[in-house]
Amino acid sequence: MNAILTSQTLRDLIAKQAIQALIPVQTAQLQPSSLDLRLGARAWQLQCSFLPGGQGIERKLGRLATASWRLDRDQPLVLHAGGVYLVELEEVLELPEDVWGRTNPKSSTGRLDVFVRVLTDRGIAFDTIPAGYRGRLFLEITPQSFHVAVRRGDCLGQLRLARGRPGLDAAQLATWQKRESLCTWSDGSPAPVADDLPPGILLSVDLESHDGGPVGYTARRHQPPIDLAHRNLPLKRYWNSLSATGDEGHVLEPEQFYIFATRERLRIPPQLCAELVAFDATKGELRTHYAGFIDSGFGWSESGDAPGARLVLEIRTHDVPFLLEHGQALFRVEFLHNEMIPDVLYGASGSSYQMQGLKLAKQFGCASGSCASGS
Repeated sequence: MNAILTSQTLRDLIAKQAIQALIPVQTAQLQPSSLDLRLGARAWQLQCSFLPGGQGIERKLGRLATASWRLDRDQPLVLHAGGVYLVELEEVLELPEDVWGRTNPKSSTGRLDVFVRVLTDRGIAFDTIPAGYRGRLFLEITPQSFHVAVRRGDCLGQLRLARGRPGLDAAQLATWQKRESLCTWSDGSPAPVADDLPPGILLSVDLESHDGGPVGYTARRHQPPIDLAHRNLPLKRYWNSLSATGDEGHVLEPEQFYIFATRERLRIPPQLCAELVAFDATKGELRTHYAGFIDSGFGWSESGDAPGARLVLEIRTHDVPFLLEHGQALFRVEFLHNEMIPDVLYGASGSSYQMQGLKLAKQFGCASGSCASGS
């Protein structure tokens, strides 16, 4: 079957110890089509990023680690902006031979401008779990705008597992879009399916204010560390708000971090999940998102009357200033088959980002109108 594995199968793999951990996997880690990954006990500061290759993680650490710690569940460890860190993850995999995986940051991780990537023990690519992989997982962490405080058990990334090639082809996507309006413009009309391969739908940035509030945020550097366990942090201490500028757009400064939202809204039905296509250099020298996976049920309701949810864009331009204009297409979203309807859907038991509009990470309180779930 060419499909993403859903919560029922993930639960079965845990029971069969194909996914295991010294501290048992918690129910809260299970998402509709993915599994949250927890920080484990060992952490290192690195001289530089690396891929293990044939030498393996431990041998490379012997050359490149400059400090090491034991992570605690109660006492946080501060990771400093600009540093490169590696943390052993709690979960260990013994996958069936036909099951492969991909990983990505969780939404809150990306919105804090924390760059994370998963490594396998002898991996030759980041965020890629080979079919039948057996071994430990490690998370490379690079805070960029803020210092962050982490604990053992914190979830910064997530894993999705699959068999075969789960992507929808052009005809299937067109049928789903016509029937379900997976992706709509701000007026509710369906967005067109892009001609690119693999097939997807183009998404663009919204720089118009619909309620008088900000259209985006830019990070303020050199602030106190952000403890991932905290909530209702003062928004204005860490962020400057950006107002609508009409046709002028916003000139993005190199290596500065920005938060915006898409014009389009997504509704992901239970039969599908979605993935944001990686950075495309033809759209400009900028990164448009960190967290690239969208679970089943995002922006969707069983009644069919949900307006959908916008995606938050985590943007950083490189080398040169870049003019960002309203409606500018930046990346694509691709849709994937689930093997079955998950027995838990995104937002069913509460979520910080269901039906979201422009919204910062869950660690922050809301300024007037800025975190509303409406447009």
